[in-house]
Amino acid sequence: MIRLCLLGAALIVTVPVVAQAQSARPVAQPNRPLPHDPGQDSSNPRSNAIAAETAPDVAAANREIAAQARLQGGAVAAVNSANEARYAADVARYRTAMRKRRHIIAADAALQADRERAYAMAMADWRAQVDACSRGRTRACKRPTPNPQDYM
Repeated sequence: MIRLCLLGAALIVTVPVVAQAQSARPVAQPNRPLPHDPGQDSSNPRSNAIAAETAPDVAAANREIAAQARLQGGAVAAVNSANEARYAADVARYRTAMRKRRHIIAADAALQADRERAYAMAMADWRAQVDACSRGRTRACKRPTPNPQDYM
């Protein structure tokens, strides 16, 4: 009975130790060797032989991709140049429109100032006409009201 208790206690103590030892192994390391080559770079003779065998093909593929990139880079540069030219034309049109708008605004402001001046002169003449009419000058009472258009 005592032996059974000791055996049970020993099992209880060793099971967590075994579990800890198994969980201490990284997940990336398999328990047994893989049946196939995982394709990872390594310095073993087989990988070195494969790398040496495919090096000319890899170099040729890299040269081809570089040539395509240069061609596409030229196309991209042409597109960028066209976009920049289009942008410059848009900016020039915008600046021309803004200049035209400023001229229109200045002309409108000048016209409004002329209208206000003409209205002020017409009102001054109208007040003088009303003042003359109220003093008894009948001729001033019969005259038409001043028109601001006549002062422009």
